[in-house]
Amino acid sequence: MSSVITGPTLTTEPQPGHSVPYHIRHMEPHDISAVMALDRLAFSDPWPESAYVQEIYFNPLARYFVLELLPSQPHWRWPWKPRTSNLIGFVGMRVEQTRGHISTLAIHPDWRGLGFGELLLVTALQQAVKMKAIAVMLEVRPSNSTAQNLYAKYHFLPIGRHVHYYQDGEDALLLEVPQLDASYVQQLTQRQQQLESRIRERLTQAQASFTSP
Repeated sequence: MSSVITGPTLTTEPQPGHSVPYHIRHMEPHDISAVMALDRLAFSDPWPESAYVQEIYFNPLARYFVLELLPSQPHWRWPWKPRTSNLIGFVGMRVEQTRGHISTLAIHPDWRGLGFGELLLVTALQQAVKMKAIAVMLEVRPSNSTAQNLYAKYHFLPIGRHVHYYQDGEDALLLEVPQLDASYVQQLTQRQQQLESRIRERLTQAQASFTSP
């Protein structure tokens, strides 16, 4: 089997004294089982293992990232349900002929609503920029209004529809950011900073509530 394709290092590491214990890093082979478990939890039509193996090992145009809780922070106790894995989110994308495609994005249900999914979306968009994409597209279910609202926030526009795209027969809306220009890239940087601050604040509040007598 060929070596793992990871691309340039991209990670969001916790900083002592002011950050929270999570980071975003490239997906590795040992993550596949945890990613598949989360995929099954998040979607009714999860990917097979072979799809992840193909993307991680054999697709030089693909980049996959995971969002992982770091257990080595002694002052943090998570006020959520017990976990079998510290991996709580992932996103996958590729760039072909200057056009990016976000193929998958998921957050564990217990960790939704905190901004982690949006942070992974920003990560994928920033990676597309690094790989010289000039536009980015994705598919979304018409019934998934929450995801559509998030994508609209990042200027994804409807450009088409795939009929009976999903296994249950539902169509897929095809959305696209038509131009990743300098202004858009600057907005991504600002959004990333805002998201990290918001996540830090929300988790700190939850931590204080959890540990208070």
